[in-house]
Amino acid sequence: MLPTPRILAIAAPILAITAGLAAFFATQATATVTSDKASAERIQLIQQNIDSLHPDASSELKQQILEIAVKAIENQIFVEGGSFMMGDFGMKCKSDRYAPTWEEGTECYATFHQDDKPAHKVTLSSYSLSKYETSLYEKERYHLAHGLPQPLEKRRKKKPDHWSVQPNVAAGTGGWQEAKDQCLWLGKLTGYAFDLPTEAQWEFAARNRGQKIFYATNDGTIRRHDNTPDDEIYPVDSFPPSPLGFHHMQSNASEWVNDWYDDKYYQHSPEHDPQGPSEPPIVKLINEDPGHFRVLRGGNISWDPTVMTNRAPYPEKIKAPYYGNFSFRCAVQSPKPVY
Repeated sequence: MLPTPRILAIAAPILAITAGLAAFFATQATATVTSDKASAERIQLIQQNIDSLHPDASSELKQQILEIAVKAIENQIFVEGGSFMMGDFGMKCKSDRYAPTWEEGTECYATFHQDDKPAHKVTLSSYSLSKYETSLYEKERYHLAHGLPQPLEKRRKKKPDHWSVQPNVAAGTGGWQEAKDQCLWLGKLTGYAFDLPTEAQWEFAARNRGQKIFYATNDGTIRRHDNTPDDEIYPVDSFPPSPLGFHHMQSNASEWVNDWYDDKYYQHSPEHDPQGPSEPPIVKLINEDPGHFRVLRGGNISWDPTVMTNRAPYPEKIKAPYYGNFSFRCAVQSPKPVY
């Protein structure tokens, strides 16, 4: 016997509700993660934000995004604010280049550059910063979520075992905006104020809350292949961390920070939570046309070891679509810990 119209009318909404519940529980079953730092409520919020921001993403990609967002929270190190002398604070004359020391009354500088002078007092509010540089795996999932071309896709097909295409290697960028956008995306996912760190925040963390140390390694020295990489970009968790727990702030890939570059900024920088120039000045650099530049901090495998006060201006947009030596790590701009 065929069902009557009345039976069909009753059954239709029941079937719709059942289908909706099945879809809901299927989503819950596929998008799961546990954390001893991110609360269950926070994880649920992230799931909801993923569904809202990326409704067409596959369940597999949504799960990967969820894992990345939760891990971004877990990887944040809380840096208690304080005051320090930012910039070139001097170096003992005739110091060992790879194990320099500082002493009171020194008459020599650590660098030959004028843009990292004078040393000036900076007082920072507390904030959080990722212990790791952003990995290639994380960048790839960001690209997948936004329909962007995959980085190094041709190389991956030709040389899948090459160090530069391994999932946990530090991700390169095509410019500052890519780094900025990915950090802000983490903010949209998690509800925390993710962003790039300011230049002052980066240096304060690299110098173990502003101590007079020169290299952001486990012991303040440089030892190639022991506590710093040499001829290739390494996975983000390689080598011992700094005393505060940060990996590779010394040398792996250089890292974008939020600030515009001004070669005279240190001469008039505000003391409290400096953000860099509010408007980008036109600067003339050697071998570069006059223009606007962003700041990179930390050394990389193509540069000689640089002390932590050294600044590197670079055009906001890189000519190559992907440059492996310029990476980033994200901060949370809040005076309270994220967990």
